[in-house]
Amino acid sequence: MQDRIKLAPKEPCTGCAACASICPKGCIKMVEDREGFLQPKIDTKACVRCHQCEKTCPILNPQTIPSDFETKAYAAINKDEEVRMRSSSGGMFHALAKWTIEQGGVVFGARFDEKWEVIHDYTETTEGIEPFMRSKYVQSRVGDTFKQAKQFLEQGRWVLFSGTPCQVGGLQAYLKKKYERLVLVDFICHGVPSPKVWNNYLSETFKGDRILKFNFRDKSEGWNSNQCIVSTTTATTTHCAKLLENPFFRGFRNEIYLRHCCYRCLFRNYHRGSNFTIADYWGVENTCPEMYDNKGTSIVFVHNSTSDQMLNGLENLRILTQRKNDAINGNRGMDIENPIYSPLKRFVFFSTFKLSGFISSMVITDAMTNIEKMSFKYKRKIKNKLAKLSK
Repeated sequence: MQDRIKLAPKEPCTGCAACASICPKGCIKMVEDREGFLQPKIDTKACVRCHQCEKTCPILNPQTIPSDFETKAYAAINKDEEVRMRSSSGGMFHALAKWTIEQGGVVFGARFDEKWEVIHDYTETTEGIEPFMRSKYVQSRVGDTFKQAKQFLEQGRWVLFSGTPCQVGGLQAYLKKKYERLVLVDFICHGVPSPKVWNNYLSETFKGDRILKFNFRDKSEGWNSNQCIVSTTTATTTHCAKLLENPFFRGFRNEIYLRHCCYRCLFRNYHRGSNFTIADYWGVENTCPEMYDNKGTSIVFVHNSTSDQMLNGLENLRILTQRKNDAINGNRGMDIENPIYSPLKRFVFFSTFKLSGFISSMVITDAMTNIEKMSFKYKRKIKNKLAKLSK
């Protein structure tokens, strides 16, 4: 029993798959739990007790990130208007990915597969960047991409790996050393929803229709329009709605079915192991109007001097230095002083979801959200009246 393998407990585990990737015997599999999140499961009969999984886990072995460089913030716009319009924000990711491909490198990112599940994959062509673009509000399966990235790095090639902060942290833990030609790109992350909930939403909403296109963040009517576009085979017209009218996004935004670790994220800070952290620059029209035209603007945080030089050398970007506090005002996922708290609605949702599925669960949790809003407005009115009476 003294030699028993102990991985990270379920709640702080991010599902990064570093433990499964490092196992020399392949006896750790990422298995879906009852809520639809991948958790490591060990085949104890095949395990040789090398403890590499324990030594690699970024939760059991938190990284110490050097803080001698003061993170810088930039507003960024891709000069290629077509690329920017196909991007969720300002086209920052495409600029970095294109540069990597031009160096003969490889780009890793998250894309939809033929079943509209989100997986990690790689490309060696500029055309292959497209599926990795745009927001996908589901936790991806990293599969063998950690191993593949290492193989390319050992060949001396440039590798850009993009993912959630915890996925990037998992890759670093797996690699165990620095590579000069590795470019790590994460994003301001609000949390990762359950893939099982996503799949159930698709099956209940589109009822077997073949989905041709799913774009959470269509910008045909402007970046701030926040339209969700879905095309299916049986519909002659495209499903189009405001983003908050999409029930799956609404549940994500209200933090109802995020992974447990997202509510106490250990990567929610400036001192990350990535080179770049990117996101939409919400509020740019107020803080930096010269970089706003309602076509999308990226905010990019640069975490070391080498990355700063790289960014300033990208000719296909227009960038402008920003104050960090201005940059994070519209992005709760970078607010390290206010972590997300696991709501009661999460418990209610998953309790109902197991019995009745997605739509029924959202009806209940939407009702709870509306009651909360009404309660907040009522309390604010009382507070304002009491303030007037006290004068």
